[in-house]
Amino acid sequence: MSDFFMGVMSFVLVLVPLIIIHEFGHFIAAKLSRITVLEFGIGFPPRALTLFRRGDTIYTLNWLPIGGFVRPYGEDFVKPKTEEEMSYDRSEIEERGITNPKSVFQATPWQRLFFMAAGPGINFIAAWVLFVAMALTGQPYAKADVTVYDIMPDSPAAAAGLQEGDILLELNGEEIKSADRFNTSISDQANETVTLLVQRDGEPFELALTAQPVESSDVERVYIEGIMEDMPAVGKLEPEDVIIAVDGIEITSIDQLQDYTQAHEGVEMAVTVLRGNDKLTFSLAPRKNEGVVRIGITISAVKPAIIGLTAVNRDTDTFTEKLPFIDAIQTGSDNFVNFMTRLGEFVDELFSGEISPEAARPVSPVGIGQIGGPMLEQSLDDDVAWPILGFAAMISIALAVTNLLPIPGLDGGRILFVVIELIRGKPMEPEREGVIHFIGMLLLLGLVALTLINDIVNPIDIGGLK
Repeated sequence: MSDFFMGVMSFVLVLVPLIIIHEFGHFIAAKLSRITVLEFGIGFPPRALTLFRRGDTIYTLNWLPIGGFVRPYGEDFVKPKTEEEMSYDRSEIEERGITNPKSVFQATPWQRLFFMAAGPGINFIAAWVLFVAMALTGQPYAKADVTVYDIMPDSPAAAAGLQEGDILLELNGEEIKSADRFNTSISDQANETVTLLVQRDGEPFELALTAQPVESSDVERVYIEGIMEDMPAVGKLEPEDVIIAVDGIEITSIDQLQDYTQAHEGVEMAVTVLRGNDKLTFSLAPRKNEGVVRIGITISAVKPAIIGLTAVNRDTDTFTEKLPFIDAIQTGSDNFVNFMTRLGEFVDELFSGEISPEAARPVSPVGIGQIGGPMLEQSLDDDVAWPILGFAAMISIALAVTNLLPIPGLDGGRILFVVIELIRGKPMEPEREGVIHFIGMLLLLGLVALTLINDIVNPIDIGGLK
């Protein structure tokens, strides 16, 4: 299928339902606050037809299929209505025979806060549900030869006779599939006697040890997960290498490596890695890519297990595993928290200058389609749901966070006006607030237009996002 078609399909399947879910959050909050909702629309006007009426609300289908909207009494999409504009709502209420209508103006500030925050709130909930669904239907995991990289002196691992280069096969009879899983599993067995099946020089053997936690170490081993195209690392570094030193300086954290790299743009560095049991050194000159000085690798941190050894993945392959319901809830929750944590770290790095504004590129609906198209195609080709479900979860969080920004015209801007009202003890005049929201919407539409043009002229490289 064409990239254009897959992009359009991913937009329709992901963004449109998430926008409707967002509006449904506002709708439910309005109903709970007893605010009269005149219309719940699928798509944007002009109206194609009225589907049905239930209670005070009509449900409509509209010609522009880009989401949906809620039209409460006293508000026009994102701004309060003036007294003159309210007259149309009143005539509509009279025609429908609605008794005791309640406008947005009549709601308490706390009810309006609830109403405005409910849209982003339900997007956060939707993201969590999507992460849980991803774990239920199967999400990817690494399967590797989990190999001992180093051992801390005077640790349970050293006392048990484990050696560098040993491959950890099983823990208490359960297959060890990745270093992360081993670290988690051994932590769950803290202070208990465990049995390890170990392979050394091709021969498996068992040993028992007490998983007595040793004093935690701040040392992080930098594990290479992938190599970026057309960057200095190509042809030299490889996935599964562990960076142990740069210019003879031991690397003990990801932050240390990133700081050192940033300070050596265009300067040859001697990068020492562990590959298998061999230590290799390569000369690399970092260069700027998307505003960040890089050598062109994607990395993750490998930390010591509680028994005093550091294990890394070798000969990594991936597999998809469906989890039981309870485990899926835990894993989905962990994925949600991890994504929010990474998002917070990204924002912090952006403001601290570690990531350039160019790298934090805003995207339009076209850009979302450019990212989502390959995700949908991967789901269809591999007959797995996790690529498109994970993408939808991330877009749902992005919708929530974007709408909470204190920008006029967005939910966050309206929330800001209510907070100001609570501080002042009285609301701002609807006409003045309406003008501010109108200007905010014009600026937002301008930004959307610019990002739309940028995404067409300079398409997003999905290869750099995987």
